[in-house]
Amino acid sequence: MGLMAVILLAKLLPKIGKYVPSESIAGFLLVLGAIVTVPINASLALASGAGSADTIIGGVTMTVTAITDPFSGMISGLIIKLLLNIFG
Repeated sequence: MGLMAVILLAKLLPKIGKYVPSESIAGFLLVLGAIVTVPINASLALASGAGSADTIIGGVTMTVTAITDPFSGMISGLIIKLLLNIFG
């Protein structure tokens, strides 16, 4: 992270970006998300047990995130949490 901060502060990112194809960056991010991030976060989100409020919130958030984008998933999780608190 320190190295990335130096690259950003020195404004070297656009220069480096000219030499790295965007396809390779997209592929790296896809692998990072699919193999590293999703299994860990899924196990944490669904660890509360079947039918609990936390499991429902985590499942809805993961599903909406997978279908649309992370911001929509986060907002849907907050809305479900609010609705479960109201109707609970």
